[in-house]
Amino acid sequence: MSTQKTLIIPLSGFYKRIINPFLKVILILSIPCSLLAAENSEINYGLQSHNGQSQWLEPDGVMLAADTNRDMVQDDQPPEESEEPPVTVDTYSPYNSFEEESGWVDQIWGRPSRDHIYLGMWTLHLDPGDDQENNNELIGFTYKGYYGGTFINTHSDRVWSAGWQRTLFQQKYGEFDVEAGYRAGIMYGYKKYLTLYDTRFFPLIQAVLDIDYKGFGLELSWAGVVLTAGFYYRF
Repeated sequence: MSTQKTLIIPLSGFYKRIINPFLKVILILSIPCSLLAAENSEINYGLQSHNGQSQWLEPDGVMLAADTNRDMVQDDQPPEESEEPPVTVDTYSPYNSFEEESGWVDQIWGRPSRDHIYLGMWTLHLDPGDDQENNNELIGFTYKGYYGGTFINTHSDRVWSAGWQRTLFQQKYGEFDVEAGYRAGIMYGYKKYLTLYDTRFFPLIQAVLDIDYKGFGLELSWAGVVLTAGFYYRF
């Protein structure tokens, strides 16, 4: 019969009964302490954001605040440009294109003629010809520098015309207004043998002089060997 010897560790009972429970208590208490310390650190040194306001809390209790969202939006958006009101031409003021305009192109171009309604036109040819009709029965208009109208030419043809009407000089003499300029464009309706390339189109180039009294006036024009006179109402 053999006898077995049991190894006895002197501190094994003490470790189970004393040290092991003590370590468990220390471990359990250390968890909430760690969480509490982390929360205090976030409160004192963390970044808090509320409604676009960023706050930094210093340890000594001094609070610094900045509107970070607003600053970022302002930085991202380009500066607003002030819109200048459109410049309108005062067509009723005195004007001389050769004194008020700088380049020769602007001097020749002038400014838009004032608005007119044309009723009636009579023609005088400077060279003898087979003129059949001197009363041209013009009906036309000028609006913001654009011209349009229809009349009967000296060959009794219905002619339509359109183009630009520009002012180079304008002045007021008491109750009378004087406006000088030109009309340029195209006419359609002439007999083919009178036009270029037999197309019935004919160029429109006229020097124009308007003289009116309180809106009612007389227009005189010149184009090559043709002088015309007609009436208008300015509005």
